[in-house]
Amino acid sequence: MSVLEVKDLHKSFGKVEVLKGVDLSLDKGEVMAIIGSSGGGKTTLLRCINFLEIAEQGTIRVNGEVIFDGSRAISEEEMRINRLHFGMVFQQFNLFPQYTVKDNITLAPNLLKIGTAEEINSKADELMRKVGLEDKRDSYPWQLSGGQQQRVAIARALAMDPDILCFDEPTSALDPELTGEVLRVIKGLKSKDNTMIVVTHEMGFAKEVADKVVFIDGGRIVETGTPKEIFENPKSERLKEFLASMLKA
Repeated sequence: MSVLEVKDLHKSFGKVEVLKGVDLSLDKGEVMAIIGSSGGGKTTLLRCINFLEIAEQGTIRVNGEVIFDGSRAISEEEMRINRLHFGMVFQQFNLFPQYTVKDNITLAPNLLKIGTAEEINSKADELMRKVGLEDKRDSYPWQLSGGQQQRVAIARALAMDPDILCFDEPTSALDPELTGEVLRVIKGLKSKDNTMIVVTHEMGFAKEVADKVVFIDGGRIVETGTPKEIFENPKSERLKEFLASMLKA
């Protein structure tokens, strides 16, 4: 059974229709890379999936349960509960500047009482080791590089034990050296227990790490396939044009 199923998702901003009936599915342990040109709907799709935006039409299922049905209104309480299925890593880190690395990681689990204090602290220590920041536990965001801040953001998202970990262009604010550092951490998270969606402009990363690549353009999914299918045997002219433009960049 799929961890995530999205059917006929539509989203508009004013008179501009940004998503025009998107379908996708993701199995447990899979990494899905979403690629496409700026303005094509990648980030809007991700934000609708994790309830940072609300679609007007369609359904979203997690582990077979309908958590969004566009035919009925959704309450603030439902949205808060539904967001717990997803861990979100943003472009700009969004860390709390007044808190240390460890406090950024433990804040939400403590507020929501996801485990005992001992369990929460132990998990935070484990996650700091996993992202290579155990020596920065008492540092504040302003004392860290951009790559280190993004690694804290990844650990913070993992601390909530989400069903699906979502990344919105996690390296777009970083220089090339720091980009590699963050991509290595994300690659290291790949396992049968971690299900991930990565909106990215890093084609090499998508080709190497993703199990499934989705090309979205003009608010519609144009092609879905394995990295080999998408990058070595694109079927649509639009995908061929996009990949050619990325190679020139």
